[in-house]
Amino acid sequence: MDMFRKLIVPTWRPTLCATRNFCCPDQVSKLVGFPEIKMGVGKLKYILAKVYIHGEEAHAKTVIRAVSSAKYHLKIYDALRKEAATKNLCTQCLGGGTIDHNLEKRFIKISGHSQTLGRADHDETKSILSDKYSDYKIHSESAPSD
Repeated sequence: MDMFRKLIVPTWRPTLCATRNFCCPDQVSKLVGFPEIKMGVGKLKYILAKVYIHGEEAHAKTVIRAVSSAKYHLKIYDALRKEAATKNLCTQCLGGGTIDHNLEKRFIKISGHSQTLGRADHDETKSILSDKYSDYKIHSESAPSD
């Protein structure tokens, strides 16, 4: 057994680390097809989260969910987790805040934080929203300085 450990284990372990986990094309298509933004109109609580294939966090998709009927940010995240679980995807919450979506003025204001989930990166949220809402004026509240 000692001879085995001296000869085989040193050559076997590096090859184990060098192998890559390849995703099934079905999982990749589910991640690509996962909606990036779901948002209503008015003053909304929102979360910023990453959705990814299990074990492949490096290739995550950042998504926004904003719901007016939610009392807590955690309820929005629970709904997102259920939505991702139906497609066999994993989630990681990055934080929350509020979005004021004014349809008539074509204006979106991003501000605030979630007491439970923390403050989302409003600048990242703004960049994601600006792709879909290119004709809107989008204002994001900067992080408070200490």
